[in-house]
Amino acid sequence: MNVSLNFRQAAYASETGRFPIGLITISHDDLAEDILVSTDPTARLEEHTTDVQIVYGTVSRGNTYLFFPMRIKLPDDTDEGPGEMQIEIDNVHRTYIETIRSISTPASFTVEWVMDNDLDTVEASWPDFQLVNVKYNETIITATLKLETQEREPFPSGSFSPSYFPGIF
Repeated sequence: MNVSLNFRQAAYASETGRFPIGLITISHDDLAEDILVSTDPTARLEEHTTDVQIVYGTVSRGNTYLFFPMRIKLPDDTDEGPGEMQIEIDNVHRTYIETIRSISTPASFTVEWVMDNDLDTVEASWPDFQLVNVKYNETIITATLKLETQEREPFPSGSFSPSYFPGIF
């Protein structure tokens, strides 16, 4: 994985004020638009702020990611391929569970890391992870994500049978 000099300087410094920010894009056919989530309250988002609620988030590459308190466990890189990714979100609003229950097929997740001083440069990306399991209680929502692998594809993909190839029988 190639990362910028900005990221490497922050990673190798004995002390720094720089930090990575996780940006998550959740896509699904049943959603009217993608859900964009940030791990950092980078700035106050005036367009989403109301008299009742102040909303924070991150603007990256022209997209607005809303801040949610969360933890991300990135996948392990093993010989068997990428492992599972886990995301834990604080269950602070009832609509989160309603949204989870409304989706009947796996949603697609893209996780990206940007640095706090360069929000438009993606340092690392994990695209096309599929939601395979969701657990929740009154305080935490835990989502398990996996890459769609070729292991689920039948091999060989076709067979020479009379129903598929009548001309050779």
